[in-house]
Amino acid sequence: MTQLETAIADNRAAVEEFVGAARGLDAAKWAAPRGEKQWSPAQIAEHLAIVYEYNRKVVKGEAGKGAPKFLQPLARWFILDRTLKAGRFTRKGRAPGIFQPVAKTPVAASELLARLTAAVAGLEADIRSGHPAARHTVAHPFFGTVDTIDWMTLQAIHARHHRSQLT
Repeated sequence: MTQLETAIADNRAAVEEFVGAARGLDAAKWAAPRGEKQWSPAQIAEHLAIVYEYNRKVVKGEAGKGAPKFLQPLARWFILDRTLKAGRFTRKGRAPGIFQPVAKTPVAASELLARLTAAVAGLEADIRSGHPAARHTVAHPFFGTVDTIDWMTLQAIHARHHRSQLT
């Protein structure tokens, strides 16, 4: 197995861990915020689905405008490189507006988890076949050129971060 396939498999495992934990929640826990100004598990799942759907656009080169090129190395160092080095998120932060959940009422777990799973499968397919350049690097609108293995590792870290919020 190549390093990229290993990273893809690890990301898939991280998402499956999240989905498994989310399926174990009853409807009341699924819909209830975890605390004051905190997302519910439904909102977390929606956030992850939005992120993976956006990542598909990134891989296809359809993500649109991002940070100015001169700021991208700083954003890459501050967020991506530090997270990869630590193997986890090192600081609390608020998700950018484009990644915020939008549903006003909780969507059923089956629907959101299917959406998340489909987005992850689509991302994997995009990397493997439709967009061969993405097998090596991803042109991210905020971080600049990122090694695809590092990008997939970051996605796994992100999924596990949110998995830990479900307990």
